Amino acid sequence: MLDKGLSVIKLDKNNIQRYLSDLLELEHLVYLKRGHLYSTEEWGEIHFLSELPGKYDTSFGVVKEDMDKLIAFSISSEPLPGVIHVHRVAVHPKHPGENIGRKLMLQLFQEWNNMPQYNTLTGIIRTDHKLSLPFVKKLGAQVADKSYMTHHFKQLGRTDMQIFDDHFKDSYGISYALIHFDK
Repeated sequence: MLDKGLSVIKLDKNNIQRYLSDLLELEHLVYLKRGHLYSTEEWGEIHFLSELPGKYDTSFGVVKEDMDKLIAFSISSEPLPGVIHVHRVAVHPKHPGENIGRKLMLQLFQEWNNMPQYNTLTGIIRTDHKLSLPFVKKLGAQVADKSYMTHHFKQLGRTDMQIFDDHFKDSYGISYALIHFDK
């Protein structure tokens, strides 16, 4: 699946501890390079170490084997029963165009498909992201409509956004699509 010398690992509790400095460094580099195009906040140790349901079953990393260095990660959890939500996907800026982020998402998608306890996979993607949105649509993701988003965010207790027909805006005015896969 990945190029020679790279391997996908599950970011279980032990691997998150083992690669914590790599996670923090990678998060910082991607946040510095992409800023609000990546996220409105930079994650710190507390985010990576937080105990979230389903997190250790559905989070992955890519390790460059010759250096034992994490060069990409995806962090997901179960915010609602039966729902896996992708919180973060980051790829080291030294590895652009290698489709590592896509391969991580494919890994998650395949794992999720084989986990009967999860019926839905969600993620939030900036509406102006020219690669991610077309990619997940090609995999079969649906862009949530106003009704779906209203129900979803109400279940999560989130009220800090404006919901439109096919997207929402956060408190910074940034437009996002809520995407979902359903079994």
